[in-house]
Amino acid sequence: MSLRIIAGVYGSRVLKSVRGLGTRPLLGQVKAAIFNILGDQVVDAVVWDQFAGTGATGIESLSRGAKQAVFVEKNNKALEILRGNLQMLGEDAVSRSVIARGDAWEPPALGDSQPAPNLIFLDPPYAMVEEDPVKSIYRARQLAHRLAPGGCLVFHFEAGVLEEDDFDDDLFVDLRQWGGSAIAFVWRVGEVPERVLRRRERDALRNGDADEASAADDASDAANAADAPGEADDAS
Repeated sequence: MSLRIIAGVYGSRVLKSVRGLGTRPLLGQVKAAIFNILGDQVVDAVVWDQFAGTGATGIESLSRGAKQAVFVEKNNKALEILRGNLQMLGEDAVSRSVIARGDAWEPPALGDSQPAPNLIFLDPPYAMVEEDPVKSIYRARQLAHRLAPGGCLVFHFEAGVLEEDDFDDDLFVDLRQWGGSAIAFVWRVGEVPERVLRRRERDALRNGDADEASAADDASDAANAADAPGEADDAS
C-alpha cells in the first residue's frame, strides 16, 4: 500500500504504508481539507503526530514547511516503515524529525529543550474512541493543554461518536465531517484564530442559530481581550 504526499517540497512523492497494522491513514481528500483549513499555521510549526503509523500526516506537515515533526507510534513494523519513508525523502526530512516509540495518548517525554507543539495530530483507532469516548476526550484534553499558545489539536475519529458539546468548556471545538470521518479542530478558549470564529459566526447566522452566533462573538471578544494590554500597561 502506498500514500502520496499532496503538496509542498515533497509533493507527489510516494510513501510506503502497510495494511493490517492497526494504522489507518487519513484519506487523501480529508487530509487535503485539513491542511487547507490549517493554512499557514503549518509553516514553521512544531508538529506532534500521535498514532503516527507510517508517518503520512507528519511528513505532509514537513513538506508544507513545518519546522519539526515528532512522530509517536508503538508498532515496531510501522516505525520501521516510517524511518524508511523519512530516509527516502532525504537528510532534510530526517534532520527535522524526532521518532518516539510509546503510547500516543501520552505526551512524549522529550526533555526540557523540546519546544511545545503548535499542532498535534491525534489519530487513534476508531474502535479505541468508540469503546471509551469519555476517556478519549479526557486524554485529548491533556494533549491540548500541552500546546504552545494559539496551538491547535486536530483529533480524528469516526463520525457520530463525539459531538462538540462533549468536550470541556475550556476548549473551543470546530467539528467538521467528511463522509465517515470526523475531525475536531480544538483550541484552548481565548486562543482561537479570528478567522475560525468569524466563520463559525457566519455559519450560525446562515443557519438561523442566534445562540451559536452569540457564542462565537463572545469567544471572539475573549480572544481579543486576551491579546489586549492590561490596565497597568495602559497606564505606563
